[in-house]
Amino acid sequence: MQILSKIVEIPNNNEPSTEYIEAELRKKGFDPLRWAIVEVTKDNFVINLAYNK
Repeated sequence: MQILSKIVEIPNNNEPSTEYIEAELRKKGFDPLRWAIVEVTKDNFVINLAYNK
């Protein structure tokens, strides 16, 4: 198992929740260990993600 870190953008639904963010990350093929919103734009949430490879 390898743990990697990556910056990922997901659509901004204007109602961030743990469930929404983790579902969007899983749709992109990531198994998130931890994540943090590091930037919010009108269209996206920018997420700093640690995940299993």
